[in-house]
Amino acid sequence: MITTLYVIGVLAAVMSSLFFIFIYRGWMLALRIPPERPDPRAVTVVIAAHNEAEALPELLHALDVQDFPRELLEIIVVDDRSTDGSAEVTRSAVPALPLRVLRIDETPSGVSPKKWALHHGILAADHEIVLLTDADCIPRPGWIRAMSALIIEEEHVVMGLAPLSSGTSRAGSFAAFESRRTMTLATAAAASGVPYMVSGRSWGFHRALYERCGGLPALYAHLGGDDDLLLQRMLQYGATLHVCVRQEAMVFSQPPATWNALFRQKQRHYRVSSSYRGKPALLLGAFVFSETLTPLAAITLTALLPGPERMLPLLFWLWKLWYDTGFLQHAFRWMEGDARRIPLVFREGFHIFFSTLNGVISFVKPQRW
Repeated sequence: MITTLYVIGVLAAVMSSLFFIFIYRGWMLALRIPPERPDPRAVTVVIAAHNEAEALPELLHALDVQDFPRELLEIIVVDDRSTDGSAEVTRSAVPALPLRVLRIDETPSGVSPKKWALHHGILAADHEIVLLTDADCIPRPGWIRAMSALIIEEEHVVMGLAPLSSGTSRAGSFAAFESRRTMTLATAAAASGVPYMVSGRSWGFHRALYERCGGLPALYAHLGGDDDLLLQRMLQYGATLHVCVRQEAMVFSQPPATWNALFRQKQRHYRVSSSYRGKPALLLGAFVFSETLTPLAAITLTALLPGPERMLPLLFWLWKLWYDTGFLQHAFRWMEGDARRIPLVFREGFHIFFSTLNGVISFVKPQRW
């Protein structure tokens, strides 16, 4: 039995480490900036906001200083049943912005409120190129120009880098790590020809593609997934995903302040991931399985082995974490995160158990925002 566990643990460790090499290779491939359209075209930025009166002014000021022709820009803020004066704040924050407020007073039963709001905002867009971000986000000045330049054809979809800020709590620091890890994996997979997700904080597409694939109404049954499930639907209709890795186009937002808030957020994400199909599902499933199996085998062997020998499996796992995190450092530095090796090792080890627990809970606990 012990020999079998050793073999299983070693095979799982080798497999998951190969995935980290794949991630690094894909990330470096993504840094080769794809061709851009030289002349800017008109863009509509759509933002769904539910009781975001405090966050919206900072976002609108960030949009006001964009390096993009004002005459080619339209901003639509969808006021989704807000009761805190979000609409009034939006209209008065930056009067010079080419901005419209679209009010949603009611959401049909059984329909995700955010999907309903975004869908109406996208349909109301005057321009063909649509970029999406969230009300609590802060895009850098080059965001609109760099993102829209990658939508050259009607079938093109663009995803941007949208890491979370570090925050002041331990939950916030871990959320910042987890967001960069997720962005690294998604970017590497997209650059390697296996796209599976985007961040709703920074992505865009051609409105004709959105309408052709059925848009968000086809996904109303899902509470989450207004970004990655919509992307996968677009891919089924012939879309091509480009990644905008320009640092001047990154979008930042604040992380969840508490562990409870982070748990709720990640449970929605993990539940949506169960709807993945095809190569992305196989890729992610094999990666998560091998990465989880490695420490489980190490812990089991530690319990079964006699004497000092019992420490060897755990030491091997720690060495593996050190080895693997080396492939994340470049991406973390690029996204201006904490790339120190020892914190990366501890957070990567904790992430394995955190994600496993969240994944299990997400399928037994009722969905809620």
